[in-house]
Amino acid sequence: MNAHLLDLPDEILELIAFNVIDGPWIDDVRHFLSFTSTCKRFYQFFYDERFWQKLASRRDPTNEKPTENTTWLNYCQQIYLMRTIPSNALRENISRFDDNYYCTIEKLIIWPDKIRIYIDERGDYSLGPIQHPRDSIVALVENDYSQIRDQEKRRVFESKFSIADQNSRYLGYLDFSISLSCDPAEQVLNFRYGFNGYSIIKLFKIEKSFIDKFNLQPLMRRRQSIV
Repeated sequence: MNAHLLDLPDEILELIAFNVIDGPWIDDVRHFLSFTSTCKRFYQFFYDERFWQKLASRRDPTNEKPTENTTWLNYCQQIYLMRTIPSNALRENISRFDDNYYCTIEKLIIWPDKIRIYIDERGDYSLGPIQHPRDSIVALVENDYSQIRDQEKRRVFESKFSIADQNSRYLGYLDFSISLSCDPAEQVLNFRYGFNGYSIIKLFKIEKSFIDKFNLQPLMRRRQSIV
C-alpha cells in the first residue's frame, strides 16, 4: 500500500517543515513560503509562530521580540534584512586607551545602509572624564590596514545610551551610515572609540567565509563573486 505525503500525521509534517528551514539560510524564508503555499494542509504552518521564531532567531540571536504585541511573523518581516554579529565572532572587540579606560564591543547589527555598534565603555576617572562615544569613528579599509585615513572615516549619526556617566561608564549603541560591498579587494571594518588615544581595532573582514556564515549577500551593495 502506497502512503501519500498528505496522509501523514501533523507531527511528521511539522518535522518536514522544520527541515525545510533548517537548511542553508540564504533563502530560508522563500523556501518556507514556497513550502506553505503548496497546499492547504501545509498552509497551516504559515501561522505557526514556532517557525517564524526560528527564522527570526537566525537574524537576531537574542531571540527577543521588541514587544509582546508583535508576532514572530511580524518581527521576522522587520528584521529580514538585519544581521546580528556577536562579540565572539569579531576579530577584536576592545578599543583600549589604557588598563583603566577601555571600550568593549558587545555586538554589531548590520543593515543594508547602516551598522549599529553596541558598546560598553568603562573608565575610573583617574585621567578625568571619559571621552564621549559620539566622537568614535569607523572605516572600511583595504588589506588589513591598521589605520583610519580622513577620507575613510564615518562618524556617528545616531546614538542611544541606557547609562551615560562621563565619570565611569557609557552603555548603549552607536549608528554609522555605511554599506558593505563585495569589492574585489577584501576590506576590513576598523573602529576607534572616542576622539584620541584609543586603539584602532579590526572588527571583521569582508571575506567569503564571513559573508556565508552570516548570510550577508542580500545586504551588500554590489553582488560580484568573491574568489
